[in-house]
Amino acid sequence: MSTLTIRIEDDLKRKASKQAYQLGIPLTLVIKNALQNFIKNPSIVIGTPEIVDVTPQLQRKMDKIASILS
Repeated sequence: MSTLTIRIEDDLKRKASKQAYQLGIPLTLVIKNALQNFIKNPSIVIGTPEIVDVTPQLQRKMDKIASILS
């Protein structure tokens, strides 16, 4: 096992620790989980992901694309 040292803002650590505490888990588990997810899916979302409203028209287009790809 090894140790990872990172520098983060005090406020970020405090808020993350509080959130983890409220879930009943140590902050270390949150970090380990984030790293494991990164290994499985090597991507990072910075900011808030865009939420797309799927209208019936858009759904028909997506269904058509799905049928072409299958």
